[in-house]
Amino acid sequence: MAKNKHKSNLLAEISTVFGMTLLLTLFGVFIYFMWTANKKSQEIKEQLSLDVLFHENVDPQIAKMLEKQLKSNTDVVKNANYVSKEDAKEIMMKQVGEDAFEILDGVNPLPTSIHLNLTANYVNPDSASAFVKRLMKGNEHVIAEVAYNEAQFLEIGKVFKNFEIIMLFLAGTLLLIAILLIYNTIRLAVFSKRFLLRTMQLVGAKSSFIRKPFLLKAIYQGFLSGLLAIIALVSLWYVFTSFNPTIIVKLSMNDDLLYSELTEFGIIASGIIITGIIISLGSTYFALNKYIWIKSEKLH
Repeated sequence: MAKNKHKSNLLAEISTVFGMTLLLTLFGVFIYFMWTANKKSQEIKEQLSLDVLFHENVDPQIAKMLEKQLKSNTDVVKNANYVSKEDAKEIMMKQVGEDAFEILDGVNPLPTSIHLNLTANYVNPDSASAFVKRLMKGNEHVIAEVAYNEAQFLEIGKVFKNFEIIMLFLAGTLLLIAILLIYNTIRLAVFSKRFLLRTMQLVGAKSSFIRKPFLLKAIYQGFLSGLLAIIALVSLWYVFTSFNPTIIVKLSMNDDLLYSELTEFGIIASGIIITGIIISLGSTYFALNKYIWIKSEKLH
């Protein structure tokens, strides 16, 4: 009888850990997808550009000094490149051909400029407009115009804002479902030990004493489930990269990219373990309270 009871308890613990592992793995996949999608959205945003166009007779050194100032403002400016009149002409000739300048009798109407990209946080109409105003203030005698596609900034800002809202909603929904499922799994495991809890109460054990072994086991189960979920994620990543070997090649050739990927995975892995422990601990605590304070006639 005792052997069967021990076996039943073991199966309940295994099913609890398995269920938590499965849900944490799914949650980890979704978080990694969100993280990757957010990085891609930032990359796309930072491809949008502005051109600071200078007046005709501006000293190139002044333009280069402004380029350095812009590059130093790393919170706002992702990249800034000085483009001389000659460089602008060469770029234009590659795009439209030499015929365009033959029509102009060799005259180069293109101004000296700085081609720049803003950081992702500034790729929206309001922030871009505020940046342009700050840049123009006091530099009107040097800068003729700051040209950019405002409609493009507006459109991409709306698209990614809606995307972020949808992703946050889905993440919240998935987390809520995971919490409820894990809670129900743990509640069933505690339910099977309800008579043991009542026996401990009858012999004078305090609530804190009764909770302690269950809560310690909950921490262990949460940690173990998180660890198994990380192993499952690594296995999934290995399977995915076996079909896409170019990913391994890129990581092996770029130390910064490899370090970035490992750091991101480390953060996600830590989050999974912490989430597993918190959910397991919280679910066990509330499930225990239900059966610690329940009346004896309702135990059956």
